[in-house]
Parts: sequence; structure tokens; C-alpha cells
Amino acid sequence: MNAPASTLSSRTRLAEQEREAYQRFLGAARAYWATRMFAGVQRQVESEIGAPDTLNDDFRSRVEALPTYQVFAWFERHLQRMRYSGHRGLAAGVEARRAELSNVLSRPLPEGLLTLNTELRLPSYFVDCDIHQQPGGVAAHDLSAFIYRDAVQSGGVVGVASLHDRHVQRVLERFRPTRILDMGCGFGRSTLAFAKALPEARVCGVDLSASCVRVAAHETPEAMWGRVNFLQADATRTGLPDCSVDLLTSTMLLHEMPEYAVRQLIAEAGRLVRPGGMVAHLDFLPPEEPLLRMIYEGHAARNNEPYLLEHSRINLQEAYAAAGFNSVEISDFAETDDALQLPPARWRLPWKLILAVKSEDA
Repeated sequence: MNAPASTLSSRTRLAEQEREAYQRFLGAARAYWATRMFAGVQRQVESEIGAPDTLNDDFRSRVEALPTYQVFAWFERHLQRMRYSGHRGLAAGVEARRAELSNVLSRPLPEGLLTLNTELRLPSYFVDCDIHQQPGGVAAHDLSAFIYRDAVQSGGVVGVASLHDRHVQRVLERFRPTRILDMGCGFGRSTLAFAKALPEARVCGVDLSASCVRVAAHETPEAMWGRVNFLQADATRTGLPDCSVDLLTSTMLLHEMPEYAVRQLIAEAGRLVRPGGMVAHLDFLPPEEPLLRMIYEGHAARNNEPYLLEHSRINLQEAYAAAGFNSVEISDFAETDDALQLPPARWRLPWKLILAVKSEDA
């Protein structure tokens, strides 16, 4: 005999409440990991090893032997795995809401808001790894972007609510564009932040993932229809017209790409940005302090970020000069008011703002 609908509904609600409680527990554990555990690693390194001027093999091996570091590294790897996987993970939570979320994606959109490319061939670097430990990555199926969105909105090192608004304000201190291209836009947070701050601007978000741009389009406020659009395309060869944008921006894109693809992206930026226009990338570069650099490099393996270090090997001044840009500035970026305090009170990713201005005669 089949269970009554009311019983099934109660079971569904209970399962969702259990998942929510589980994710809150993981969030608290991650906060403890980023603060108390991180502080423990710092104290033991300071008392037993000290800090060399630069990261070297002897320092690395001695730190790796410390119990505090081993526990810190284990927790980073497995808290992230637990966040996404298992019957209380984010992936299972989205799958349990499949009917509801599929209905969201089935709603009609105005013409021009979303352009999908069913012929687009996704590069191997994008599909061969479960990036961030998300099962299948952000292009595995139609609801993948909802999993990524839930992960970001639940907090963590990239879930700071004001992150994109702060990025926009840093750009607006220098430049007020009216045609903006947001590369690797994901589910649209960065794109919509620019559109909100610049009501006169036209903003286009580009991403390889059909799931991401579909979710972004459906989450675009109706008031922004007509001046915001999303395009499924490869950021290294968008097919958009030459000199068609004032600002090309990205958030957390460069470190997800192998070096050759980043170089292609810089060349594409040189083609797309008008003379006098600007590029603004918000991303990560390795810190200089040895322990922080070691943790950052280890983060690449523990978080399934195989290309984390590759764009840092590029001489950005030379690469952007070759693409027609006459200045490149790299500066620290604070995702919160106290983010840059020293010594750091919590583990954070080493955010940098990379700005490049296109030569007027390029």
C-alpha cells in the first residue's frame, strides 16, 4: 500500500529540515576551522619552526609534519566533500527540489535575455574535474548551477554577501562604463551587481555552463530586462564584435583556467575592449608569507582547484601589453572591513584586483 500524500509530505519536510541542520553544522565547523584551527597552526609554526623569508622545501616538510596542520588540511578537504555529497549534501538537496526548480527554469523569458549554444564544445579543463568537489561541476546537468548557488549562499571563503558590491565600487572609483561584459558570470551575482550599480549600463554575462546562464537569466529582476542578458559562450572566443565593451570584468575566473586559456582570454580582452576601456579581474594570487602561501597552494588539491596557481605564472604586464593595454595595476582586495588585518585572524583566500587600461591608440 502506498503511503498517504500527507505522510510523504511530512517525510519530505523532515528530510529538508535535516539537510538544513546538517548544512548549518558544517557552516559552524567551517567557521571553527577557518579561525580556531587556523590560529592553532599559526601558533605551532611560530613556536616550533619560525618563519623563513620565503617558502622552501625544509619549511614545507616540517609544517606538514605538525599535527595541527594535518588536522587543518584534513578538515578543509572533508568539510567541503561533506558539504556537497551524501544524502544531506547540497547536491541531494537540489535533487530533492527538482520539480520545484525545474518549474523555475520553465518560466518564459523575454527575447534576448538568454542565448544558449547547444553546439558549444566545453573545454576539457572545464569538465574533467569536479571543481570545488561539486559532483560533476557546474555543467553536469540542468540543475548544477543551483547546487553552486546554494554553496555560495551558505557562506564560506567566497560567500561574503558584499563581495561583488565591493568589487563594483572599486571599479567605479576609476571608471563608469556603459557597456559591460562579465566573463565567467556563474549564476549572475557579479553581472547583476554591476547592473544594479549602473542603471544606465548594458551588462552581458558569459559562461560556459548552460545551467549557470539559465539560472542567472531566471533570477534577473524584471526591471533589468532589456539591458541585461546572458550568453553561453567560451570566454576565450566569445564571437562578440571587436571593441564592443567599455569594461570586461570577471570574478574568480582566472584561477579556474589553465595558463594557455588565461593567455587566450587576455588576447580576447584586447579584441573586445574599446580603446580607453578597462579590464577588471577579481581573483587570487599567492601570498608572500610562507605559511599562508603553503596553505594556499595546498588548497588547490584539497578543494579540487587544479589550475589555481597557473595564472600566477604569467607576467601580466607583458601579456596585457601584447594585447594592447598600456597599464596594469594589481592591488589587495578586502572582502570585509577587517580582511587585511595582520596577523590574519582567519584563513582567507588572497584576493587581488587586477586592472588594465586599453591604450587609446590600440
